[in-house]
Amino acid sequence: MSVNIQEIPRFVFDELYKLIGEKTKDKLIKFVLTESNTEHKLAFDNYIQDIINNIFFSNDDVVDLLEIKTNYHRRRQMTKKNWLKQLKKEVDKNGYTPIHAERDVLIEFLESRPADDEIKTAFENIKEPQEFIQSRLLEIEEWAKERNERLTDFPYLEKKQKYQIEKAFENDIVCIICDFLKNSPKNWITHRFKDLIENPVFADGKAKLKGNILFDEEQQSTIVYDEYKMSDNRAVRSFIAVEDGEEVKLDKMFLLDDMDSEIIEHVMENRDERFYTEKSIVFDLRPLLIRVYGNTSKKAYDLATKRLTKIGRFSIEGRTTGANKDTKTTFLYNLFQEVKVTKEEATGRIYAEIKFSDTLHQQFITKQTVQIYSHLIHRLENRLSKILIYAFQKERLDAYLQKCDMKNHFEYTFFSDRIRFRSKRIESNLKLIESSLQEFKEAKILVEDYRRIGNGFEIILTPLTESEKVDFFISPSTSLIQ
Repeated sequence: MSVNIQEIPRFVFDELYKLIGEKTKDKLIKFVLTESNTEHKLAFDNYIQDIINNIFFSNDDVVDLLEIKTNYHRRRQMTKKNWLKQLKKEVDKNGYTPIHAERDVLIEFLESRPADDEIKTAFENIKEPQEFIQSRLLEIEEWAKERNERLTDFPYLEKKQKYQIEKAFENDIVCIICDFLKNSPKNWITHRFKDLIENPVFADGKAKLKGNILFDEEQQSTIVYDEYKMSDNRAVRSFIAVEDGEEVKLDKMFLLDDMDSEIIEHVMENRDERFYTEKSIVFDLRPLLIRVYGNTSKKAYDLATKRLTKIGRFSIEGRTTGANKDTKTTFLYNLFQEVKVTKEEATGRIYAEIKFSDTLHQQFITKQTVQIYSHLIHRLENRLSKILIYAFQKERLDAYLQKCDMKNHFEYTFFSDRIRFRSKRIESNLKLIESSLQEFKEAKILVEDYRRIGNGFEIILTPLTESEKVDFFISPSTSLIQ
């Protein structure tokens, strides 16, 4: 798999910092970053950046992750085998090996203090040198065979030469980076158009579109629409244009819902340079099917195609009613201007080409969007959470820019103005919201804590991380194009 690596956002270093783990980081600081005068996290970031620059960048910025992983994995397994072979050779020569040194330290430790039965059992073979040595060799042999065991977990790493230790860390961390990049989204940072956040465009599940029909004189076409009234004299209309000769079946027309929201998100994750120049995004349907349906059956392909077509037929209108009852349109646009699903004859793969409307494309270009890390959305399961995540992110970003407290009270209307709840029962919907908030809290995504107060919630949103401040307000838009 080849990858075009552009500027990598800062949060990637935070993720790698977690993946590498405390044990490996402690060893890295002890053996490799010994001369660094900077704070440990900064020294670590610089070290990772050097590896990425030296190994994952080429003249054309295209690297093959599989090739890199294969080469480094082969090198790691070979090094393990050689280190085991060398240790066995030292034992066979009856020399004083690192295993002997370890045994001596353990004996001294056990003799210096009374040991409980558990410790005695753990080291019951320590009094017999050969038995202890063979036991250790068997453990190291298992370590050498195990493909996922790290080179830096060799128990006698400190006995190796400095250059060997440095190469061992490089090898392990390159493999970790490869695995991380392999599972990363095409774009690290995704965008949601603000109008889709601040208005109840998406329902909290499958809901029929209420059948209001009108004839558009200008377009000379029939339109089916649904109107949803909000708490502050605003309303959102969802339109579906009826094609010539199409029979209007109101019981077969459905509102946009949480799955449509996720599909739009998936489409945005696949943007590349063509989106900026042509407003179009082309992507393989297979990953979308796995994401929303969990399989790649023919039925899943048909359902995804219908969903994309449905989104393409929708237009959204915002309407405001003034004090004198006059109504004005605040916005009006369609989501997708064009949807094409085609099969590539050579490979049999099915691709979708989505052309965004001029209005949404302009909103993206002029930064009228909310930015959020793509991987956070992938970690959510609750259908409400997949819609609310953008609203909470907008609240966090606004609070940071306005230097406001992250603790705030959100009345029920905050949620009903952003989600098309199918139920009219407020209490039922509040329980759905609470379930969503619990998922955010448990997953440690955006919400630090919350408590219900009446028909609303007091919510403490998580402060922006230093990486978010850099990635959203300083660095340019970043991506990993696969």
